Amino acid sequence: MYSHWSNAAVVILWLSAMSWLLVEKVLPPLLVGEPPSYRTIVEAQRGEPPVGWKMSFDGRRVGWALSTTTALPEDITEVHSWVHFDQLPLEDLTPGWLRTLVRPAEQPAGRLEMDAKNTTWIDPLGHLSSFKSEVRVTPLDDVIRMQGTIEGSQLKFEIRTGGLSYEMEAQIPQNALLSDALSPRTQLPGIRPGQRWTVPVYSPLRPPSHPLEILQAEVTGTEPIVWNGGTVQTLLVVYRSDPGYGLGSQERPRGKLWVRRDGTVLKQQAKIFNSTMTFVRLSPDESAELERKAAELERKGPLLERLSERKRD
Repeated sequence: MYSHWSNAAVVILWLSAMSWLLVEKVLPPLLVGEPPSYRTIVEAQRGEPPVGWKMSFDGRRVGWALSTTTALPEDITEVHSWVHFDQLPLEDLTPGWLRTLVRPAEQPAGRLEMDAKNTTWIDPLGHLSSFKSEVRVTPLDDVIRMQGTIEGSQLKFEIRTGGLSYEMEAQIPQNALLSDALSPRTQLPGIRPGQRWTVPVYSPLRPPSHPLEILQAEVTGTEPIVWNGGTVQTLLVVYRSDPGYGLGSQERPRGKLWVRRDGTVLKQQAKIFNSTMTFVRLSPDESAELERKAAELERKGPLLERLSERKRD
């Protein structure tokens, strides 16, 4: 008699465990689909012309951004982002972001500009293999550089600034979408309400001891926005801090993306302290004009760097 009850209890426990596994792990992907991956994002971005963005802080226009995707030999994909601040909103960014770059006693008179460039490389299997990020403030000579490599769930990166170098390693979740804090994303194909995924966010402007933050992304529903002179129905993606890392509040959104039904990102926001940084996608014609402007600025870059090096000598 006791043996029969024991067998029944074991069966009930097994069925309960299988039911939980089915409801929590198996059914959600089947119902809402797999979340975006580097492979699906790269497929959507390949062949896409450069994408321009207008950038604002708390509604105040402060600069622009340009995103490009290039196919390299051996089926490698290079994704590049250039964010340019025409005028740094120091009152919003200090002391956190520019603490290591702009010390109050050394702030020059006039306008401070900043350029943040980030490049990532995706391998033929659709995995992020390495990245490089650089922040430069003009007319100051200070530059912060970060570069990293990813092997499975192991992230290794190095930060260089002011003659100092920091090397660190970190574990990131499998299939997470590693992202630069200042780089707008142009495509999120195939997303549906209810999908969730992990987004480790890195930035050379974070303290060297904590250059990485883990966020959780969720497609919370739909929301109309005004873009390019018309109303567009979009899917809303909300980023929140991962409670397991003890950073910030899980309830307070750290960022938002508004994604058109075809996967095109039209607008995105990120919280910077108590301010909101917003990127709004430009039209194709405006993006082409911005590309020409950025190319002209890039041509002047080497000359400005040589003059800066000559000044230091």
